[in-house]
Amino acid sequence: METPSDFREVVIDFGFTLCSDYYFRELGTRYEKRITELVFSRDSEIGRQWMGGLVSSEDVAEYLSNHLDISANDIHSALTRGCTQMSFNKAVWDFARSQRADGRKTALVTVNADIFRDVIVPSHGLDREFDTIVSSSDFGVKLPSKQTLWDTAFEALGAEFGYANSLLIEDTRREVELFRNLGGAAHQYRNDSEFNDWLDSSGLSKT
Repeated sequence: METPSDFREVVIDFGFTLCSDYYFRELGTRYEKRITELVFSRDSEIGRQWMGGLVSSEDVAEYLSNHLDISANDIHSALTRGCTQMSFNKAVWDFARSQRADGRKTALVTVNADIFRDVIVPSHGLDREFDTIVSSSDFGVKLPSKQTLWDTAFEALGAEFGYANSLLIEDTRREVELFRNLGGAAHQYRNDSEFNDWLDSSGLSKT
């Protein structure tokens, strides 16, 4: 597409795009570095399995309890509370809602764990705000590629939707470049201030 105004669907990433909250924040900062190493680092096998739906949040809590001085029940309880109470990046949230109000389709597409579908989506009514939601853990396989997730979203919306008429908002440059190579438009989200500046310069701002 030549200009941002040509898109008929907006595809939005969740982690560090729509929401930047830390899932285990209720455990406090004391454990953040260690949990990141154990679960969210690129070398974490259990992290990849969790995001692929091959292990559950309860399994991850049990795994963490073997490395931290906290019970599995307390870890899982804190995880659930954190996901229930998380906040969203306002500029992205407002943009998604305004685009749907303008008649465009919206898809929330994320590499995420079962806690996303089980707790985050219902707690925050995301299924009422987006036309389709696709999460990697729904597949129950080795972590699928983001392209597979995007393709699934397009299939859910109908044959008339695809890369050529879609705009991606995503924080990861690799995914932004891939989406563009597949024929779509994409913007790399960094923070709300920068995103609002981009909306203004693109003529997409409502203000």
